[in-house]
Amino acid sequence: MRSLPLNRRPLILALLALALLLGLLLVTAPATSRSDSGSTWHRGPAGYSAWFASLEQQGITVQRWQRPVADLIEQLGKTEEATVTLIQNRSANPETLVAVLPGFTDEPGLSALLPWMPDWIAAGHRLVVLGVKVPATAAPFSQTLTSDAGPVQIDTRRRYSQGPQLGVALEDGYGAVVWQQTFGPGQVTMVATPHLAANAYREQSGNFALLTELATSAGGRVWVDEYLHGYRDEAAIASEGGGNDASWLTYLARTPLAVVVLQALAVTLLALLALNRRLGRRQTLPAPQVDNSQAYIQALAGVLHKAGSHDFVVQTLSQAERLRLQKALGLGSTPLPMEQLQAAWCEQTAQPATDLAAMLNPPTTGGESQLRDWLKRLQSLHYPKAPPNTAPQTPQETPAGHE
Repeated sequence: MRSLPLNRRPLILALLALALLLGLLLVTAPATSRSDSGSTWHRGPAGYSAWFASLEQQGITVQRWQRPVADLIEQLGKTEEATVTLIQNRSANPETLVAVLPGFTDEPGLSALLPWMPDWIAAGHRLVVLGVKVPATAAPFSQTLTSDAGPVQIDTRRRYSQGPQLGVALEDGYGAVVWQQTFGPGQVTMVATPHLAANAYREQSGNFALLTELATSAGGRVWVDEYLHGYRDEAAIASEGGGNDASWLTYLARTPLAVVVLQALAVTLLALLALNRRLGRRQTLPAPQVDNSQAYIQALAGVLHKAGSHDFVVQTLSQAERLRLQKALGLGSTPLPMEQLQAAWCEQTAQPATDLAAMLNPPTTGGESQLRDWLKRLQSLHYPKAPPNTAPQTPQETPAGHE
């Protein structure tokens, strides 16, 4: 197997590695971008980093929560301040949690993404959820609606108008875009789009102001769920991964099978290309042996063919065949007269002497076709005809008693 040139091998390996890397990015990019959508750290059009920065500029404290919300509920229930908030002044200063979903999510998906939602509401807190999937209507896709916080640009046809509502913060003739509902002691504010105050609307001051009002109107502390977008603090990573020993097992358990297989294939191909082997040791092919005599004969034949030296070829071959036939008839290697050779030929083969004379002493050839005909006749010297069987046949004996 031929090896790649030393100056080209690094370039080819680099191109293959780049192609595999791009393939991995294409496979994993959609899931990663969808998870970051709605995060206060994400600076893309679907992120909420600009809205979070506007709160800091206004002096509003918003805390990012990077652990399960169940831990936050437990923490608020144990502290003395949380006890006062939940029991004595529950209605005055409840805690508010903002959850921006990665995309439009229906009711079954909402229960899977926010399993802590009933416990949070039962504790008397407020919840703001952005991205609740409701039916699409005939409303224009892009329009500006009026609210107490100012004009708000909405780019969705989805509207809510199917159930009881505590209040509506943003609506049009087709239904509500932002509405409130009460579940027990808590209150939930739902938004029909996950992009109400995304970075794409940083020039729309009404969008940022409306979400800020929804998050701070209760007067208590405000939390933003970043655990929903895959962000984990060290304590959460340690509790979920089980320490450093289980990190690889946890990674493999949570990684899709297609990504694992693709990574394994990429590593295998790179290893094979780097070693330049086909799953085994390299075997060197033996060098072909050159027959110098045969090569010389073929070269001489080519020269004679181009020169058209038919007479020379006939003379050389007839002399060589005459000497070979003489040896085959047992007459030695000393050249003998033609008459003596013909007599021995007739005696041993029972063939006419004229055939031998025509083959060994041919007339001057006039072309390539006549040369081929003569060579075919000359070949019969190597395969002579068997002499006719002239021995008398004995009569077949018959068994005794039969005639």
